[in-house]
Amino acid sequence: MDLPSIHLAHEFEPLPPDFHCGASGQPFQTCIACECHLLQDGVSYLVEKAVRYYPQDGLLDTVLEYAMCVRCAQQMREELSVESRNKIDAYFAEHVDLVARREALLSLPNPLKLDNWLSHCIVTGTPREACKEYQIYAQCEGKDLLYTYMPYMISGEAMEEIQRLISPHTRQILDDFMDTHFGLPPEFRALLQDRLVLI
Repeated sequence: MDLPSIHLAHEFEPLPPDFHCGASGQPFQTCIACECHLLQDGVSYLVEKAVRYYPQDGLLDTVLEYAMCVRCAQQMREELSVESRNKIDAYFAEHVDLVARREALLSLPNPLKLDNWLSHCIVTGTPREACKEYQIYAQCEGKDLLYTYMPYMISGEAMEEIQRLISPHTRQILDDFMDTHFGLPPEFRALLQDRLVLI
């Protein structure tokens, strides 16, 4: 997806707990793929978290989370089929105006309020509290969260639509990623594999 380049002035803040590693309670230390150290100045990386919400108990459960340096994320994206990349890009182009969204959020009185950026699914507009499943994404650099076209939230409903766009080749790449980095038993992988779309 071709978007205008962003030159950040003050659109960053120390990485908030929402994008920390759930297991440690601290920022992610290393890239899941190449294991490079992420918390150094100038190291750009992405964070993805899949969350399940249990409204009857008011509980949130993080079912998948990882950080990946931008270099590895780009390499991984290039492994996906051209067909899948084109379909996903077209889907976002049709459903989301990321440039207008960013401009609107930055025009608010408190432009770097994370809750505003994650309050609704960027595709369907569904409020986060109404989603039983959702994923959140962030672009980070060192110890900072950057407000670029991310952070954003995508509902489980939108994720299901995106999953239907991907080719068998891309599905295999994503399954291999799950096997390599999470080592989940088949019954758990089946629950998660349809929620993984590399940023």
